[in-house]
Amino acid sequence: MSVTESAPPVQQRGRWPGPIRLRRGWARADARPWNDRTPDANLRIIRGGASFLDACTAWLIGSGAPSVLSPPLGSGAAKTWESVGYQRSVPLSLMRLELAQPVPAPNHLVVSDDVVLDDLLRIDHAAFDDFWQFDRVGLEEAIKATSNARTLTIRGPEADPVAYAVIGLGHAISYLQRLAVHPDWQRSGMGRSLVRASARVARTAGTRAMVLNTQQQNEPAIRLYTSEGFVTQPEPLTVLRRS
Repeated sequence: MSVTESAPPVQQRGRWPGPIRLRRGWARADARPWNDRTPDANLRIIRGGASFLDACTAWLIGSGAPSVLSPPLGSGAAKTWESVGYQRSVPLSLMRLELAQPVPAPNHLVVSDDVVLDDLLRIDHAAFDDFWQFDRVGLEEAIKATSNARTLTIRGPEADPVAYAVIGLGHAISYLQRLAVHPDWQRSGMGRSLVRASARVARTAGTRAMVLNTQQQNEPAIRLYTSEGFVTQPEPLTVLRRS
């Protein structure tokens, strides 16, 4: 008898496919479709061990998810997922910028104001392939990942946003959650301006460093971040998958 079969069943709040809360006793997890283009499930364990992770995964696959993907994890956290059959799928570089020194000014006008999510999603869908695109749920999740977040935009000649960044501000560390430039405006330095503006916002907020993760194969992004002072950390992150 497997661990999943011998344990009490997982209960859910919400309806799949859609954002749901999974629970068993004190254990809790959140799950949602990876995005509206990719039906795989994105699972995040809030509290619980390997048996609960195994049960949540089985529930999601039994409910129609082709596979289940983890959040970006370090090697230590990944071991629990690997113990229940997950395999490393997407390697990510973790990068960090120290904010002790002043940050150069951006070369574009970067503004922080109220934005329409549809405008940001339009940029995002044009800038990324299907797997990496945000849908509305993913974008809202990125904005709400920290209690204090800022969204920065660069606007085009018609005053519509053409590039954006989402920053999560923590007490000691800030997070560059997302940076996207519409393809029509790429190679114009807007990405660099958003990196600088984001770092300046984080430094003004009193945080010591800014971190981000990006695909290891995304060489243009890594070159940009490196040129702005980000340092690739020794331990990479990875997204794990179980089908």
